[in-house]
Amino acid sequence: MRGNSFIDNSFERIFYLLIFLVTVFVTSAYALTPEEILLLKRAGVPDEKILEMQKKGGTAPQAAVPKINPFDWNEDGKKDIITGSDSGQVYVYLNTGTNAQPIFDKPVKIPGAEVMRLSDPYIADWNSDGKKDIIVGQASGEVSVFLNMGTNQSPLFAGEMKLNDGSLDVGQYSSVSVVDWNGDGKKDLLIGNSRGNIYIFFNIGTDTSPRFLDDGMKTSISVPGYATPFVADWNGDGKFDVVCGSSDGRVYIFINEGDSRNPRFGEPQTLHINDVEFKLPGRTSVTALDWDDDGKTDLLVSNIRVKEDTKGKGRKHSIGGRAEKVSFRIYLLLNTGTKEKPEFKELKQIKGKFKDDAVL
Repeated sequence: MRGNSFIDNSFERIFYLLIFLVTVFVTSAYALTPEEILLLKRAGVPDEKILEMQKKGGTAPQAAVPKINPFDWNEDGKKDIITGSDSGQVYVYLNTGTNAQPIFDKPVKIPGAEVMRLSDPYIADWNSDGKKDIIVGQASGEVSVFLNMGTNQSPLFAGEMKLNDGSLDVGQYSSVSVVDWNGDGKKDLLIGNSRGNIYIFFNIGTDTSPRFLDDGMKTSISVPGYATPFVADWNGDGKFDVVCGSSDGRVYIFINEGDSRNPRFGEPQTLHINDVEFKLPGRTSVTALDWDDDGKTDLLVSNIRVKEDTKGKGRKHSIGGRAEKVSFRIYLLLNTGTKEKPEFKELKQIKGKFKDDAVL
């Protein structure tokens, strides 16, 4: 009896040791889990040895969330364009050409993503599930979120979720950008309004379940009107900066002279092309991205030009409420400088069947 018990115990120890070795092989860089420690004890490994192994194990890394590409709507490797509209609907213009020679056809309505008026969309992974969601500013100054219940290849959006049940607003018109403003690992909201002011709303929830106070903090950065802030590392120093469209036709650049936890912005710079200040006849909105995948920041700039139609045949514009002619254009500006010092030499209009009431 005693001999059989010894053999059984030996086999049991070998069994547990084999299970542990397989576990360690799969998770070799991780610290020991309670289950692994129990297996070692059952295999007869001394506590001192277990403690030594625990110290060498390190810390198990967090599971990586897939990084979305907010500019490639259908995951085909080409940059697409997502716009809002005066009607409140959100559209995607799929690139049927190439990134070097983009071709945009008629807009495709994104089902489910719609607000009352003047939708201004921003694509981000709102709940950190690896899928692209839509955050939408609007004429009322509120902000809405549409969660993706489908996939990145075939998005399917749930109903409108107004942040703070509509209590979060910045007055007339809201243009949203997502950023971790204070370096706490959670997504905050940077929101511009029609007066040109830009507010930061700190996330008091979690990164997977963002929650905000109703009132934001007014930042030191502003433009003459209709601020459309977009966050990007403009000068390649590893800190986020802000580029912003404006009602005066310019694009403003705010360089972060602080750090990732305490951003501080100097005097605004304006975008130049061939050393001449960039200015369009109408409101601008701007998106910063690497269009040609060369590691440098390029720009998409939209221009809404409004003229009063004296013949009364124009459409009713959302803000003026009178008969007006409206034209919408999108321009691509490729960075011919460096990552640290962007330069632009050409304003290239992107051709497409863009709606005249589009909002970039």
